Amino acid sequence: MGLVSRAWGEEKNSYLGIGLDHSSEHHDRTQRENPVDRSGQSGADAGDLRPRRVHSTTDKKPAMARAMMVPSPHDFRALFESVPDRYLVLAPDLMIVAVSEAYLQATLTKRGEILGRHLFEVFPNNPDDPSATGVSNLRASLDRVLQHRAPDTMAVQKYDICRPESEGGGFEERYWSPVNSPVLETNGEVAYIIHRVVDVTDFVYMKQAGVEQQRMTDELRVRATEMEADIFRRAQQIQEVNNRLRIELEARKRTEDARTLLANIVESSDDGIYSVDLAGIIVSWNQGAERLFGYTREESIGQPITRLIPAERLDGKTQIFVRIRRGERVASFMTIRERKNGSRVPVSIVVSPVRNHSGTIIGAASIVRDITERKRLEENFRGFVEGAPTAMILVNQRGNIALVNIQAERLFGYSREELLGQSVETLVPARFQGAHSGERAAFFDDLKARGMGVSRELYGLHKDGHEIPHEIGLNPLETQEGHLVLSSIVDISERKRAEEEIHRRGQLLEAANKELEAFSYSVSHDLRAPLRSIDGFSQALLEDCADRLNEQGKDHLNRIRAASQRMGQLIDDLLSLSRATRDELRRELVDLSALALSSADELRKLWPGRQVELVVVPGLCAKGDPRLLRIVIDNLLGNAWKFTSKQERAAIEVGAMSHDGTTAYFVRDNGAGFDMAYAAKLFHAFQRLHAMTEYPGTGIGLATVQRIVVRHGGRMWAEGHVGQGATMYFTLGETGAHEDDIKDQ
Repeated sequence: MGLVSRAWGEEKNSYLGIGLDHSSEHHDRTQRENPVDRSGQSGADAGDLRPRRVHSTTDKKPAMARAMMVPSPHDFRALFESVPDRYLVLAPDLMIVAVSEAYLQATLTKRGEILGRHLFEVFPNNPDDPSATGVSNLRASLDRVLQHRAPDTMAVQKYDICRPESEGGGFEERYWSPVNSPVLETNGEVAYIIHRVVDVTDFVYMKQAGVEQQRMTDELRVRATEMEADIFRRAQQIQEVNNRLRIELEARKRTEDARTLLANIVESSDDGIYSVDLAGIIVSWNQGAERLFGYTREESIGQPITRLIPAERLDGKTQIFVRIRRGERVASFMTIRERKNGSRVPVSIVVSPVRNHSGTIIGAASIVRDITERKRLEENFRGFVEGAPTAMILVNQRGNIALVNIQAERLFGYSREELLGQSVETLVPARFQGAHSGERAAFFDDLKARGMGVSRELYGLHKDGHEIPHEIGLNPLETQEGHLVLSSIVDISERKRAEEEIHRRGQLLEAANKELEAFSYSVSHDLRAPLRSIDGFSQALLEDCADRLNEQGKDHLNRIRAASQRMGQLIDDLLSLSRATRDELRRELVDLSALALSSADELRKLWPGRQVELVVVPGLCAKGDPRLLRIVIDNLLGNAWKFTSKQERAAIEVGAMSHDGTTAYFVRDNGAGFDMAYAAKLFHAFQRLHAMTEYPGTGIGLATVQRIVVRHGGRMWAEGHVGQGATMYFTLGETGAHEDDIKDQ
């Protein structure tokens, strides 16, 4: 209904300028003094378009406000009441904005019930007449008016009207002769449509009844001629009125729309917006200012602006008004203001001059924003930067340093006073400065967090001239001052030295491995040869000189052979231990269940006649080196086979379980077991918990297994009790045992 109010006479006092509108209260008061009822009538007659004087309180307002009063609009009601014809005024969106009294009587409607509603909402088709075409025909005519911007005369239309409930309700059959005429703006666009109708129901009824009397025919012909002439005359009158209204409507519409929009924006803003005259007296005060300062509109208007300014900052007000009088806009600045309760609040303020219709500066408008949260965030940010364990430098888009922390001072040897405002290239060695400025520009063109120095070497320049190897993390920040980039700089000098040391030791280790390989080759070939000779010649003596040796001599030779064979086995185990530590590790999916079954088949061949109950959980898989994992399974299963050799009913189990969030594999037996007090010795080379006469072996197998497990990123441990068996556990880092199998354990 805003359009109706502006175009057809609703009076409203308003003021020009940002934040100078106090009309909302006056409008509310006017509405209370002139309530509108549903019949369209009010204390001042809501349908009455005649000028009426609204008594305002402008005498109490500042001189600037009185200077900006807008006169009341012209009254056009006489145009509608001067003729007894039926007129309806439509907006381009077909909302009803005005109606003549004759039209209301003809259509059995009331002004208050149809103004502001859509045409076809008020006048729909008769739902009981499936052949009704009134709505579609009228819509087509109105569309032609909007498209061609010219009057459109319609043929006689059957368009039933709805009777009020007080008259029985339902629809009453009516026939009309409509003419639709546009009201154009200066730019040629349609501002309104005048819908004028003549009720020809009686004429149609007479024609349908077949009344052919010459007198009636002549009378109707004369009436039709008069109607045509009247329609043409009225159309000319409307066109003349359009010409008179167009300029005023256009100017008033633009002014009112802009004023209403601006007032709504100002009033709904979260920022405090107020205006003052040149004497510093508050003229307007929005809800944002009420929330910010605690003063209501009534408490603020007419009061000096100095009530908001701390005493020590009053000089700043004088300087601002000097600039305002020169017509300058004071850009955003940060300051402190006082609230009603005496507390102080940090704010940012923009002040602009306000001019009247002649261009004379009559005051100033201020937009004030509470920056308490922003200040808190800034302090938190500065605290974060200052407390960071790495050097932090904040750089703007021009490459100037805006912020540094104490770690940056220590890293580069400068004080922050020496760095603030300087180009960041000050901290870059000369040979890199050209490329660095280009990379900085490229970063601001594609703002996203990234790291630098991982794939290439970066160096910073210390104040004393030495270069500092480092890595940098870049993070973009969006601020009111524009985009900034925060650089986190890590000194990697120690890491570089450590890498060099690791490289040096790696070279030494490589040389040691080569020597170890040479030693292994020597052990494998040079030591085996004499052992084979000792064993071979001892066997030859036993075979060739058996008749000349007594039992003691034969026993000595057998002991020599057994010792040489144990030495050969020891050499094999030592070589296996060396390879487990030295050989390159290859990871692939390995079926541990299959390895266990294969190893058991070999053990049965070595221990024929043994009755062993072996349980292997199917589908145990892990990622690891197949050759090394074969050594692990062979050793653990071989030990279980060996230490259950004295049991009447040996039982061995291979499975897996969940342990500390990872998969632990195990080999369990019911053999000799061990004392847990000595469990730590199990995985050291040559450490044995049983005598050779009880269970043979070199004491290297479990040490080899542990080294293989550690190389895979896992660990190994054991549990056991003397005479009750033992369980060997191991993990392999990245494992893949079936969870269902583990849950069953």
